[in-house]
Amino acid sequence: MLGLYGGATGLVIELAAKKAIEAFSKKSTDVAQTTAQLSDEAQKAELQSLVFQSQAKVQQELAIARRILAAEEVEIEEFYDGSASAELGAKASTEKVSFGLNGEGRKITKRVIKFKGFNNQIEHILQEIDNSTAEILNPHGQ
Repeated sequence: MLGLYGGATGLVIELAAKKAIEAFSKKSTDVAQTTAQLSDEAQKAELQSLVFQSQAKVQQELAIARRILAAEEVEIEEFYDGSASAELGAKASTEKVSFGLNGEGRKITKRVIKFKGFNNQIEHILQEIDNSTAEILNPHGQ
């Protein structure tokens, strides 16, 4: 399916997206559905997709952060350039009026993260993460 995010979380997100697409596909072939209902369902499916993508990005960033904590050495290179420009013009004469609009955009993104080895505190760090997660999931020790 998406194949972008690994691990259990990535699998759950991919399965959820697949189920949302299947649900929309079933509804879209139902002849009793009106155009407005199909449009609403399409918007819901699109919103669900955006939510799944956002969740996947968060999980990816959390995985990177965990690996940074565990690494002996980390090298990160990031380049972002989201420049854009636009022009609007108008010309008028006694014979005609003309308007012009011109736009240009450029997006450059490069992200390289390299990890080497594991630091000597990895077992302690992983235990702290597990303890924190357990406290969040079970705040009163129930």
